[in-house]
Amino acid sequence: MKRILNYVRILWQVLSPLFIFLGASVAVECAFAILWMILGSRMDFVLDHREDVILALSGTAALWAAWILWKIDGREGIWYGEIRRRLPRRAILPCVGAALGVSVAGNCLLSLLGLTDLGGNSAAPLLEQGTPLVVLLSTCVAAPLAEEMVFRVVIYRRLRREAGLGMAAAVSSLLFALYHGNLPQGIYALLVGAVLAFLMESYQAALAPVLAHMAANLLSVLLTWAGTGDILAAGVARRAAAAALAGAVLLFSLRQAANDGKRIRS
Repeated sequence: MKRILNYVRILWQVLSPLFIFLGASVAVECAFAILWMILGSRMDFVLDHREDVILALSGTAALWAAWILWKIDGREGIWYGEIRRRLPRRAILPCVGAALGVSVAGNCLLSLLGLTDLGGNSAAPLLEQGTPLVVLLSTCVAAPLAEEMVFRVVIYRRLRREAGLGMAAAVSSLLFALYHGNLPQGIYALLVGAVLAFLMESYQAALAPVLAHMAANLLSVLLTWAGTGDILAAGVARRAAAAALAGAVLLFSLRQAANDGKRIRS
């Protein structure tokens, strides 16, 4: 019985951050719907800025959820005697390099394998039609903050305490992949999630995966604005070369992060 209760406790620890994240989104959307019903026609201007409103609502919900989870993480840090580390300056290049490397390599590999056509990117119209500033704040600031608080800072660290490094990295990355909804985005998110977990473990600082996630999302936004389809439609040799080069950048960055991690722990 104790074993079953322990499994239930761990399962709740893993899933509760997701419930908080989704609950914040539902609460913000409900508040907006109530405001719409109260003000009625005075909010018709929203229809002319639909993409920006959707991005702003998702960004607001993400920041709210990130704040809640940050408070929870702070309490847990006290309970377990953990200290929130500051990210050293030398970590910036490895974090950004790893993010850009896995982003480019992942997209090129998915394109070479013909997986990019198996699921659409539902966010692409919002990124293309939204106001650039709103897109950047929502996609490259709010979303990475919230998602990293959910998947790396809380879920990964909880599983790290209970089940060890391998299980924590695998489960947090798998949940991150499932969260993204379809096969190509899920495979891409699985790769990115594994890299972000590695950075979290190396630097023991929330800012490491947050910074990397921001860099990866910024690259995705820039590629969308530049026409990702045209870029990924380049010749097979070019895509393979881009994947190889990005993979080299990724490996070099992860090696540097691992060395930094050894210095931090020594």
